[in-house]
Amino acid sequence: MKRHVVIQIKHVLMVVGVLGVVGIAAVGVILLPSLFSSKPMETVGAVLPHPDYEAERNPGLALDAISDSELEDQSTRPIERLVRVASGDTLADVLGRAGVDGGEAAQAINALLTIYNPRSLRVGQKVTVAFDRPSHGFGTGGFQKISLSADAVRDVSAVRNASGDFEGVESKRATTRQVGHYTGTIKSSLYVSAQEAGVPAPVILGMIKALSYDVDFQRDIQPGDTFEVLFEADYDAKGKLSQCGDMLYAAVKLSGKPIVMYRFENGAVQAEYFNEKGESIRKALLKTPVDGAKITSKFGIRNHPILGYTKMHKGVDFGVPTGTPIQAAGDGLVEMAGRNGGYGNYVRLRHGNGYGTAYAHMHRIAQGISVGKRVSQGQVIGFVGTTGRSTGPHLHYELLRGTTQVNPVSVIIPTNIKLAGNQMDQFKAAKRRADTLLTKIPAASRVVESALRLNTPSN
Repeated sequence: MKRHVVIQIKHVLMVVGVLGVVGIAAVGVILLPSLFSSKPMETVGAVLPHPDYEAERNPGLALDAISDSELEDQSTRPIERLVRVASGDTLADVLGRAGVDGGEAAQAINALLTIYNPRSLRVGQKVTVAFDRPSHGFGTGGFQKISLSADAVRDVSAVRNASGDFEGVESKRATTRQVGHYTGTIKSSLYVSAQEAGVPAPVILGMIKALSYDVDFQRDIQPGDTFEVLFEADYDAKGKLSQCGDMLYAAVKLSGKPIVMYRFENGAVQAEYFNEKGESIRKALLKTPVDGAKITSKFGIRNHPILGYTKMHKGVDFGVPTGTPIQAAGDGLVEMAGRNGGYGNYVRLRHGNGYGTAYAHMHRIAQGISVGKRVSQGQVIGFVGTTGRSTGPHLHYELLRGTTQVNPVSVIIPTNIKLAGNQMDQFKAAKRRADTLLTKIPAASRVVESALRLNTPSN
């Protein structure tokens, strides 16, 4: 009986031994490649590595196709984790998600503060966090670096130095200044059509702002109208836009009528845009004092919607939502600000050259707008509403010549500046330079500025 029990025990031990060997072998199959490989094990939920880093390592390459020198090079590289900034994230949140200790994260952020404002973080922005490779081959080693793009041309990092502290490091990406020349046909809007043609958004916005003195973008633009623009910009080695420079020239042809402008500056005149005659395109008064407005009632005789009888409408009504900012049409002095009978909340400004403007039915008048105060063109003076004798939210806008209301749409407002003498000679030279570039640079293309020998022609 005892002998039988002993035999059974031996059998059990033999089975356990075999299973142990198999188990060790299985574990070996899993762990040995990691122990002898330069790549750490993948972990569930790990942040994806930096794309450029992955492309350089070429992870799809078979192990036997990698040379010994490549393996050695990979084994010395840091482990990088790429984290995208989420809504509400701080840099501390980003570093914490990457696995950085709170104390070390604070040290790195303090180092970055000397060259970068962490409040500039944008949702979706990429932040790279680097760690040493661990000696045992698992996980990550010590936290060494955080780096990100601060703006269009600048990268910033916090790097651990030899003494173990973090220091801020700033570097600028190499760029080249190029001159772009683009043309196109407007389908529905200037912005969309110019964007489709390849014009950068900041240039389009600058073009629209400059044209807004002469163009009513709600009514003047028609399908089939054309545009042309010449601008400077910085591009990196990959051809990516880093920073927009100056718009040198812009033109539109609206229903066959051309509107052309050239950029000009010298010591006496701030950079502005002028037409071919050397007249500033910046008018004394804006064409419309609210953005995105539609005229709902024109200047002239009409049947009054509240009074119910025919009456002269001495202004133009712009239909826009309550709260839309109202801009001062030009530089001027506040002549009246407050409640004014059927006008409701009302502001009247007095400008130069005998002109004045009035704004009625405001929801409220902007803070600081009071009688005797000076305002500048484009300054917000109030917000659209429906106070006074009004059937709905809109801006009632009047243009006064002296004390008489005139039609704001038909009156041609004089420009602020007309060049003469030496300034006119310098403008003509700048104009010739821009015209030469328009001829030299093919449409829908960019040319490196240094290749153009951009010397201003002599008078």
